[in-house]
Amino acid sequence: MAKKEDNPKPAMLPMLKTPELMSRVSGIGENKLRDLMDNGELEYLQNGNRRLIADAAIWDYYERNKIVAENQERGD
Repeated sequence: MAKKEDNPKPAMLPMLKTPELMSRVSGIGENKLRDLMDNGELEYLQNGNRRLIADAAIWDYYERNKIVAENQERGD
């Protein structure tokens, strides 16, 4: 009988993701991602009819829009 692998390989994701896939990965709704791209708030790559989003674009959007906790110590 074949033994199950103890450590299955993680699923590989593409470097650039469609809004549908990025929505599933990031937790941001697909329509919200499309609105952000339409408004110039989220960087993307146009490839024919498709718009592709890099993980770095989501992190950039996060850094620009995050709300810092008030009681967080500052490293001044």
